[in-house]
Amino acid sequence: MKKIKITFIHYELVFGGAEQALFDLVNLLDKEKFDVSVFVQQPGGAWDQKFLDAGIHVVYDYSCRQPTWNPIKKLGNFQKKLQVKKALQQDGAGLLDICCPGSDIVVDNSAWCYPEIGFAKGAKTVKYIHCDPATDPGWRELVLNEQERLKRYDRIVCVSKMVETSFLKLSDRTEGVETHYNPIDSQEVKRKSLEAVDLPKDEPLVCAVGRLCKQKSFERLLVIHRHLLDEGIRHKLVIVGDGPDREFLARLCTTLGVEESVILAGYQSNPYPYMKAAKFVASSSLAEGLPVIAMEALSLGIPIIAPIPSVAEVFGDETCGLITENSMESLEAGIRKMLTDEDFYRQTKAGAERRSAYFDGKRMVKEVENMFLDLVGER
Repeated sequence: MKKIKITFIHYELVFGGAEQALFDLVNLLDKEKFDVSVFVQQPGGAWDQKFLDAGIHVVYDYSCRQPTWNPIKKLGNFQKKLQVKKALQQDGAGLLDICCPGSDIVVDNSAWCYPEIGFAKGAKTVKYIHCDPATDPGWRELVLNEQERLKRYDRIVCVSKMVETSFLKLSDRTEGVETHYNPIDSQEVKRKSLEAVDLPKDEPLVCAVGRLCKQKSFERLLVIHRHLLDEGIRHKLVIVGDGPDREFLARLCTTLGVEESVILAGYQSNPYPYMKAAKFVASSSLAEGLPVIAMEALSLGIPIIAPIPSVAEVFGDETCGLITENSMESLEAGIRKMLTDEDFYRQTKAGAERRSAYFDGKRMVKEVENMFLDLVGER
């Protein structure tokens, strides 16, 4: 069988959940069936090299017009340069036909690409909705303002049932909308979690992982940490990640007087030993579709507390942690309970350990592969 050529479109390969989800999906797809490329709109992302090192074929719009001394290729590159410029002036229309010709399926994986970039000649099209448009302003704007364009995709894929429900409420589209949880490479997560990492063991450790940005709202965890210390609830907090809010969070640690009990670990290519060492993982995000970090934590048998309702979807019938309201007060109450109610904590720990078997990357990716095969009529 001829391989199905799939081109994923992503704006920029930064350190984030959507990028990790894309990385895992591309790596888990059956290479005997699918020929996969990732077209990146904005080069220079922190994870460009991670994708390249993994052998993933990454394409930028300038990749199809690289400098050369060959006069024939040079002329062709000049022509392509003009074609790319014209495509970008037309909201990206035809760009993939120039840079990634012959795609059977185009997967638009980002909210921030040129709006017409997700369509190519003869290709089936898929649009991923990674965040809840009911709570995330950017995705809400996209869904409300791009109704007609969204109808042109052959499939709309939502990363949680909650996201699908929100999308259907806001969108005119009712057919071809489905939910697929992002598959995670659970075996790789477990393997990497065994690497040694130097962390304090004298007090319970709470771990948070993610890009240090406004949406993740890590400042809430710092304030909660201070409040709980003032109540005599001893613990330490480690935040793994980097981003535009790093300096702000460091200053806030100083203001709150928690420099000795908070570890700002920075970007770590392998965050899993930090999660494995924690009593539980905490999310403080203002908006998410379904945090990849929640599924990774559960795959390690680590409970999670999050103010994101979709996380409950992957708990199944188990009690794997706590879902709180998305407020400082509710999140603080939940973290307090996880740190002080040992009977409840043991219940969540046992539930997370039982639920870990659910996160089988090969099983999860099969659902997505079947969708792709259905699109091209080869299933």
